[in-house]
Amino acid sequence: TYHSQDPVTGWHLKASGPVIQVQHGRIVGIRHNDLDRLPDLPPGNLTEPKEIDVFYKELEDAHMAWDALLAQDTHRLVIKLQPGDTMVVANHRCFHGRKCFTSTAQHPRIVMGCYVSQDELYSRFRMEGYDV
Repeated sequence: TYHSQDPVTGWHLKASGPVIQVQHGRIVGIRHNDLDRLPDLPPGNLTEPKEIDVFYKELEDAHMAWDALLAQDTHRLVIKLQPGDTMVVANHRCFHGRKCFTSTAQHPRIVMGCYVSQDELYSRFRMEGYDV
């Protein structure tokens, strides 16, 4: 379980599940969010200070390795959007982010979100005859 709470910004995030979700030998989803990826507390079965220190050290090492993998340019596709362009992203299938953008009165930055649940999407695919 991953948990992050920030009363200043109003975030109170919780998520449970593996970082990499596999079904039938295929990767079907990846959960990664810098805001909620670290657990606040070690698992309840760790009670000794040395065990807890080892837990956090191994966790930090794993996150550093993960971040190094994600930072490789060979894994990136950069698309420069033009005014009026739309991009649709499947959150659990594709990492996505944004580079710096200077908003001006002539070129304001507008980011709008629209969310569809994975279950709803799979339902629609099945209704169209796709095997998902």
